[in-house]
Amino acid sequence: MREVFEGLVLDPMITIHEVLNTLAIILEVFGGIVIFSSAVVSLFEWFKNYWHAYGPKTESVRDLRLVFGDQIVYALEFFIAGDIIRSVLAPTLQELTKLAIIVAIRTVLHYSLVR
Repeated sequence: MREVFEGLVLDPMITIHEVLNTLAIILEVFGGIVIFSSAVVSLFEWFKNYWHAYGPKTESVRDLRLVFGDQIVYALEFFIAGDIIRSVLAPTLQELTKLAIIVAIRTVLHYSLVR
């Protein structure tokens, strides 16, 4: 039995790198799921308000926009977390630029929703 495990050498850095890379992928997929599900729910709510109220009411559309915007900001948090993990693993200029753009979009979106 010992012969089977003699050739097996685990490099802890490769294992940690793979785990963190998988975690980054999971976070980004979850962010995509949040955006997709909130878009479907918002579209459903818009159709429901449109057909029941014989046209969209300004207040309901504004509320719908706020809720959808909040969900997008929430999903961007997962994208940012995934990009931070990727930037720690391999800090390339492309990864850092992508992270900066996502953080800027999230900041502008959050600021416009708070106003």
